[in-house]
Amino acid sequence: MYVGELLKSLERIPSGVPGLDPLINGGFLPGRLYLITGPPGSGKTTIGIQFLIEGAKNNEVGLFVSFFDNPKIIIQDMLKYNLGLLSYVQSKKIVFYDMAEYLLHINHKMSWSELFNKILSFISEVNAKRVVIDSFTSMKDMVRDPENKRIALIKFIRELENKEVTVLLISEMVNPDTYSEEYYLASGVIVLHHFIRNYTMVRALQILKMRGIPHDSNMKRIRFTSEGVRVYAEAPF
Repeated sequence: MYVGELLKSLERIPSGVPGLDPLINGGFLPGRLYLITGPPGSGKTTIGIQFLIEGAKNNEVGLFVSFFDNPKIIIQDMLKYNLGLLSYVQSKKIVFYDMAEYLLHINHKMSWSELFNKILSFISEVNAKRVVIDSFTSMKDMVRDPENKRIALIKFIRELENKEVTVLLISEMVNPDTYSEEYYLASGVIVLHHFIRNYTMVRALQILKMRGIPHDSNMKRIRFTSEGVRVYAEAPF
């Protein structure tokens, strides 16, 4: 292993989410996979789009792989924010791939390895450096060999490291007390929460895990703003 490769751990990938990077010592580590999980409406997809836009601002190609929603609907929903998403889509700095449509077209389930290899082929095709996969929960329902998830995910993560591609893997929070393989294999886990207090919705973000990065694991208040999700350096309550 070369010294240059070891020193890459000092580099950071800005998240594009205001207030998040100070909590993770400047940003994500390049070439890693991070899990973003939370209940419905907590901001998972919005954070994914902000992540891709931050890369596009720095001339990096971003890839959004959708396993459920039509990309057209995702783009339309994100136009409520002042992020300039449409211009990046038109210039192909952000590319959407409708994996759900592809799987419906081939009309059969793929293996975990085939599914991950397909995503890797998309990454190579557009030379993406940032990738959002939405969602891992939907992927689980589209494979014929669920028992092979762990080994296929390990191989996928190794390939991402080789390609120096940073991935946000979005997952639905099914049971907050149960941790599946992706929680352990991802380099970091960010959990989004929402609560009702005095008839008011309170939203929060928690960094459950972040390998190789000093981080603040306490819950922080988040809000939806005109520019997407913003994290505040204060407790939610």
